[in-house]
Amino acid sequence: MATSWTSTSGVSAELWPEQQGFLAGGPGRAAEVAVVSLVEAGALRIARNGLVSAVQGLPPRSWTPLQAFVLRSVPRPLGDLVTAAARSPEAQALRQSLIDGGYVRTAGSVRAVRWVRRLLFLGWLGVVLGSIFGDLTFGAGATAFVALIVSATLTSPFVRPLTRRGRSAVRALGAGVVTSQAVPLVAYHGLLGRVGKQFVWQVLGIDPVASSTLRRRRKADGSSGSASCGSGCGSCSSSSCGGSSSSDSGSSSSSDSGSSCGGGGGCGGGGGGD
Repeated sequence: MATSWTSTSGVSAELWPEQQGFLAGGPGRAAEVAVVSLVEAGALRIARNGLVSAVQGLPPRSWTPLQAFVLRSVPRPLGDLVTAAARSPEAQALRQSLIDGGYVRTAGSVRAVRWVRRLLFLGWLGVVLGSIFGDLTFGAGATAFVALIVSATLTSPFVRPLTRRGRSAVRALGAGVVTSQAVPLVAYHGLLGRVGKQFVWQVLGIDPVASSTLRRRRKADGSSGSASCGSGCGSCSSSSCGGSSSSDSGSSSSSDSGSSCGGGGGCGGGGGGD
């Protein structure tokens, strides 16, 4: 049960579960990890109607900053809670910690490389047009094309928000995921990701009504400088975008006390490996 700044399943001694989720799917995934880890710890419960609430009477303990934000933000529907946590300063602090650790490139550096690549393409296009309509030879156009291909190949790794170290960490996370461990499962796949024929929320025993408050994000809403998806609060599933959660539903009554993923036992569920 990973509920503090410790790595999950021994995947990386340097990364916390929320950081691993951020690398795999952006701030939305980190938010899901924070929520699920709190449910696993017995601090939160998810009612069948999707309302997430705190479990009363627990002894004081230390939480991560993102977990603490989640605890301050309940009661709230699951989708709303994930969205709020993904947009929180605490989630952005995770991104900065990954930049500082060499796992993620800054958004500015990624944009700069993309602009360089565009300028190189425009330069090549100018040479081609000059060889067709001007005095430049065909050989000049061919040489410019080879230079463009070489430069594009050399700069290709630097247009990705994740560094080589970050991509390696995501691969290591995926290699160690088993369905019996809720936190790394969510960190890698996201609640709306699939494991075999089941969604992760089904593996964890979350009620379908509660899961309906979650929706996939477009690729353009992915995480800037955090995962391989772009900018925003998105999430990816197995390195392809679209597994994160955000809210598109209203609040429901807390009178539904039945919980499919609640206190004590938490979101545990699913046995065996992938």
